[in-house]
Amino acid sequence: MPRVIQKGLSDDELVQFLQRLQSIGQDFWQRNWRESMALPEDLPLHDHEAITRFLLLRTLLNQQGDTNKVRELVRALFAAFKRQLLDEPLKVVSQFYEVLAVFYRVGGEKGAKIYRVGALGGIKPLSLFLYRFAAFAFFISGLDRLLYEIVEDKLQQGVHNLWAFFRDDPILNGGWVGNDPKAVRMLTNWLIWLFGAIWRKVDVNLEDTLMVVDGHVDKVFCRAGAVKTVVYEPQRPFIIVAKDIRSGIETLVKGAPQAIPMFVDEGAFTIAMNWCFETQPNCAECPIRTACLAGRGSDEHLRWSAYRQNLP
Repeated sequence: MPRVIQKGLSDDELVQFLQRLQSIGQDFWQRNWRESMALPEDLPLHDHEAITRFLLLRTLLNQQGDTNKVRELVRALFAAFKRQLLDEPLKVVSQFYEVLAVFYRVGGEKGAKIYRVGALGGIKPLSLFLYRFAAFAFFISGLDRLLYEIVEDKLQQGVHNLWAFFRDDPILNGGWVGNDPKAVRMLTNWLIWLFGAIWRKVDVNLEDTLMVVDGHVDKVFCRAGAVKTVVYEPQRPFIIVAKDIRSGIETLVKGAPQAIPMFVDEGAFTIAMNWCFETQPNCAECPIRTACLAGRGSDEHLRWSAYRQNLP
């Protein structure tokens, strides 16, 4: 893949950039964590096992989907099947026409409101849903102890032990997308937050948390000048190749003093969703404008895009 070396932030500017993202991300987590997880109102927060299982299903179904529609879907599935969805998912499979009714009610006639699959070579939205739901059902049915207890044990051993447990499970592996699924990273951070900040079961150093680093986060780092070497698509020269930049961003953040990766990641995503749009970004009102080279007027940095060509 072609790459370009661009002007980067100075060391002091980089620290300021990361600190601002971390502050924005921490504020988001503290105010919006429950809505972000899409936890149903009638699922008690003290039911640790049910919450843990629900979040596993939530992250499996979220992959390649419209986030808001996936939130609606998992809540609708829980409303239709209640605890049976989480306790006995194989029995839910035996009622699969009812599951399909929920899927199409939320996703439309073909499910395309949930999964837009035009670039996936003819795969149907229902196919994506089926294999992920099946992975959840078979995994839960095969447990020989509470999932909550497994998660607590893994977290006691360290964040990466929990991450590897979900990533490498032979059944769940059939439901994840990619070799280092972003969904597993998201699930790991959610569980760290619940077991640490909410349930007070495990003392986790938040500096050990993970970054999801999707294309939007990559874009914010590239436009800001935090990433100096940008890898981009040869046919669409302003679209970054996120997978080739992701590890460098995570290494950069983990090397910064007192940086909390999950908060920095969320802060960058929040910036992307509210100000740093693919086209016509609102730099004038962006809270990190002065810590960002694109925000300070650099067209060289503003040109980068995550998903569509963006000419400044």
